[in-house]
Amino acid sequence: MFLTKYQERMLDGEMGVAISKCMELIVKIGELNNADKLIPIKSAQIAGVSYYTVGESIFSFLDIFSNEGVKVKVPSWLNPAGMDLLKWKDMGITKKFANKQKKIIQYYLDMGIEQTLTCTPYLIGNEPAFGDHLSWSESSAVSIANGFYGAKTNREGAPLALASAVLGLTSDYGLHKDENRVPKIMIDVQTDIKHFSDYSALGYWYGKNYHGHIPFFKGLDNSSVDQIKMLGAAMAASGSVAHFHVENQTPESKFVDLKSVNEKIVFSEEDKRKTYSIFHQIKENVDLVAIGCPHTSAEDLDIIYSYIKDKSLRPNIEFWVFSSRKKLETEVSEKMIQKLESKGIKIFTDTCMVVSPIVREKYKNIITNSAKAAFYLTRKGKTKVNLQSLEEISMEVFE
Repeated sequence: MFLTKYQERMLDGEMGVAISKCMELIVKIGELNNADKLIPIKSAQIAGVSYYTVGESIFSFLDIFSNEGVKVKVPSWLNPAGMDLLKWKDMGITKKFANKQKKIIQYYLDMGIEQTLTCTPYLIGNEPAFGDHLSWSESSAVSIANGFYGAKTNREGAPLALASAVLGLTSDYGLHKDENRVPKIMIDVQTDIKHFSDYSALGYWYGKNYHGHIPFFKGLDNSSVDQIKMLGAAMAASGSVAHFHVENQTPESKFVDLKSVNEKIVFSEEDKRKTYSIFHQIKENVDLVAIGCPHTSAEDLDIIYSYIKDKSLRPNIEFWVFSSRKKLETEVSEKMIQKLESKGIKIFTDTCMVVSPIVREKYKNIITNSAKAAFYLTRKGKTKVNLQSLEEISMEVFE
């Protein structure tokens, strides 16, 4: 790999151990992927935040940066933590866990990373521009950055995204290169895709069956970012799909050379039904409804309320909604939150059902409208999940 003289000095340790380690990581990964140079990035989105997922080992790693007072060089944002920073007691989080979680976040804040704590940075004003090179690590954020916005990022591991944030650089390979962003499979959607859960089911089905391949979707007209985020998140979870195209919707779709497509597939009503049936597992009473994977927007909250405004939550059922704090800090959102809370719904920020320990520990029968959440919640085999639309959920758990 070609390095500038300054980059060589960073690699050789002239700027400190932390900078050298960051360069070593990025260069090694780049060389493994045949990158011939480093390129500047516009922003970084960093996972490895929840104490539940990273454990004690994160502290010795972050100490390397803290001891040398390292700061990030580009705008950088944090993925969700393992708890709501303000309402962690309401979630049932222990004080010991809370203290560990706050310590991790403080490390990142000391480096100049913003305390966004969301998997949807693009919903809180951090939209990437078309063609921007990024280093993002949360799987659903990566897919939306590439697909919906036409930015360029690989699905980075948490340490690599942090290293890129510190250096302002990443290796030039993978989805940073135009030739690697072309679709190989066309999906003709020939069934009604209406609900968020339908988009999620479609994404889960595609990822499960066509792992890693970039798709081109037909038949998803006039889809919103909230709908597309459900599609991208599910594909990323079930099949590590980091980029996609939607005809007449995503920015690259208009100049994709469809000659690259070597397989054409139909997604039918039967395919949709079978996908829903995979996550139709609950045989006992539901104890939790979990919405917000990826994080809900203010518009999502409006849709939830539209289904339940004249109803009351059934006894012995918890209804949790996860979102980003910044997204909900508006007068309009605060009024909607009050309405939802009056119905027994709890709104949590900074975290989600996937990266918080309390959801799996406390609840065994969960309804969600997210195939991504369903996929991760059932991986250890102890939690039963039903995948349903918000409309179906409202009819089942409200009266």
